[in-house]
Amino acid sequence: MVCHSREEAESAWAKGHFIATAAFETVESLPFDILVESTGIPDVGARYAESAILAGKHVGIATKETESVVGPYLTRLAKQQGVLFTPLDGDQPSLLIGLVTWAETLGFEIVSAGKSSEYDFVWDEASATVSCNGAEYAAADMASLWYLDEANSCETVRARGDVLSAIPQISVPDLCEMVNVANATGLAPDLPEFHALVLRTAEVPTLLDTESRGGVLKGNRRLEVFNCLRRPDELSFAGGVFVVVRCEDPHVWQILRGKGHVLSQSGNSAMVYLPRHLLGLEAPISLLDVVLNGLTSGGGEATTPRFDLTARATSAITAGELLEMKGHHRHIEGLRPEIHSAKALAGSANVPFYLLPGAKVIRDIAPGQPITLADVELPNSKLKELRLKQDALFADQA
Repeated sequence: MVCHSREEAESAWAKGHFIATAAFETVESLPFDILVESTGIPDVGARYAESAILAGKHVGIATKETESVVGPYLTRLAKQQGVLFTPLDGDQPSLLIGLVTWAETLGFEIVSAGKSSEYDFVWDEASATVSCNGAEYAAADMASLWYLDEANSCETVRARGDVLSAIPQISVPDLCEMVNVANATGLAPDLPEFHALVLRTAEVPTLLDTESRGGVLKGNRRLEVFNCLRRPDELSFAGGVFVVVRCEDPHVWQILRGKGHVLSQSGNSAMVYLPRHLLGLEAPISLLDVVLNGLTSGGGEATTPRFDLTARATSAITAGELLEMKGHHRHIEGLRPEIHSAKALAGSANVPFYLLPGAKVIRDIAPGQPITLADVELPNSKLKELRLKQDALFADQA
């Protein structure tokens, strides 16, 4: 039933009908257990999530943009209200948090963890092209860059990135998801903009290892995104998630290599992975875990704001322009995402990416410049209101 008032909603509920309504307030008094917030609109997500928590409902958050700005605040608020705020299985953050906590529980030394990008890079040798997300790119040089050897693996992979530079190799959704994982697990990016290497699946543990072991990373417990390179007849990583762990017992890991597990060229590290994410199809598992078992999805919670998703200009932006969020991937023209240590929304701090939609640019911004509070006038919003509350709540931890 389409319901326009609480009375209509209560009547429909009593009759066992499904309810459609344009306002959460119409249904907030009904005795349901959990709200799935999936609008994808950062400010709306903040409003609905807070309202549901204050109404005594659990919240499963699919609007990762909201979580990237105020996830720790909503997590703490939910605890105060005796309910849970959780990511949802089917999205990579929940699946990756679960994989990381699984590896930690088993005592593995975690070298790196992350996800593949949403769209594979598919190499067609016959046509010397790479296709990605429905577009085709000339890539004749890929033939000589297909295989790695131990002597120049890093150089070969970086050359792939150069050859395929016309294809976007990192996206706002990728880093938005990873900042939520960082806040839930404490894993950190190696670079603010990530390495975002173009890798075949079997190459991941070789390159996403530390520099001293032949990889590109400065240290352990790093978050990364890679672009899955494959032939048309090879299996996709399908936007899946992975963890790279240190191989501490060579005999055991050689047995596992013989059973088809993915080890690095040196045998020093191995990748454990879930080569899929099934979007909303998996979400019911999270709902059941929260309501029946009192468990957040994946076993990790963003109880402290460790990192922020921020923005850097890729082109000149003129004073007076309005920043606008566009498209399925929730990008803002002229900005690239980065992840930095979390800072309170004060002074000349970098602005969290998803506070920027609707912001007015108040001074010229040069290419390569981070977007700070001194550059923009932020619109008043529920998301901004909650972020200020989050900053006040965690001020003693700054």
